[in-house]
Amino acid sequence: MIKEPGQHTPYFFLSYARSDPLAGDLQENPDHLVERFFTDLTNAVRSRAHGAKGAVSGFFDQKIPLGSDLKLFITQALSASQVFVPLYSVGYLTNSWPGREFAYFLRRVEQAGRANPVRRLVPVLWAPLAGVEDPPGLSEALASAGAEPDYAENGLRALLKLSSYHDQYRAVVNQLAEQIVNLAESDPIDPVEPSQVPDIEQVGSEFSPDAPLAVFDIETAAPVGWTPFTGEEVPLAEHARQVAEQFGFDARVSPVRVAGEADGRNPGIIIIDPAFVGDKTGRATLGLVARELPRWVMPVLVLSEPGDPRTQELAATARAILNAPELPADSARRGARGVESLDEFVAIVPVLVAEAERQYLRYRTSRVPPPRSPGRPRLGRREGPDESVID
Repeated sequence: MIKEPGQHTPYFFLSYARSDPLAGDLQENPDHLVERFFTDLTNAVRSRAHGAKGAVSGFFDQKIPLGSDLKLFITQALSASQVFVPLYSVGYLTNSWPGREFAYFLRRVEQAGRANPVRRLVPVLWAPLAGVEDPPGLSEALASAGAEPDYAENGLRALLKLSSYHDQYRAVVNQLAEQIVNLAESDPIDPVEPSQVPDIEQVGSEFSPDAPLAVFDIETAAPVGWTPFTGEEVPLAEHARQVAEQFGFDARVSPVRVAGEADGRNPGIIIIDPAFVGDKTGRATLGLVARELPRWVMPVLVLSEPGDPRTQELAATARAILNAPELPADSARRGARGVESLDEFVAIVPVLVAEAERQYLRYRTSRVPPPRSPGRPRLGRREGPDESVID
């Protein structure tokens, strides 16, 4: 008897390029349209699946519980999902992280003994590719959706955004769901142990495997392996590193360091425990850092016990050393005001990563951008969720 996919063997893995958050906006989810599509696709798959409806699932990284090890969840899902659903866009094809997910899944399918791993793809044209060569499976997918020319011309994101295209959007989603269910149930593949596939951080992008990544520094003015909040599976610095990698950086964690000239520093963030300035050495160190702090390095003060008077006193000292009200970027000032919960930290990290890159590109004296993947959309043309496509 064939075991049908379920919660532990998801029918599909949704892979997408994360959008840069708007500066200082912790409430807006820049990928809310991706989330809506995931919900619609999951419901369509459930309505067609032959197993218990409650057990049918897809995987979407925004559903990972707060404080969890993101890399662990993602690799486990890639090692178990039946079908891979890439949301193709220019950003997807030039950001290293989704390219790693793509390559990891193909290797996993090969490990499962399938001779044609690309057959397990159900690709989606999320946004126009602006002349970029068609990626694997897209031409065939668009040909099968020939009755929806607006989809082939403008991408599914545009159809989702505009109510007048609701029927076309729904037709494409239903077609995708039928493909997913057919693959998952007619030819299920067994999960593999993540140890049987190379670490996803060591897998090159399927689309630009040799492209150098820009370095993003995660510095800590805090104890090694600091986990100040209940429910954390990984230290705060490790969570920040994993988030930065999803934006296509080579993210590196280190203790806070006193650097030389600002122009020599990479974009980054500094995670600060108020207790760090509880002694003369810590205050002097943070003072030296603040004196040379470039505008593309974002501080974030973490108050694990916000109701404690001593914590508030030390936090005020740290803000004074940083000269928090005079920090040049709104996001930096917001980070220096502090976060008081794991929810707030998880929400602010993507904003700080995106803002650090923006500030680096705009203000670094040499005007040399970090070596991100070639062709990545930059400041003047962000491929964000609210960019209109159809007139």
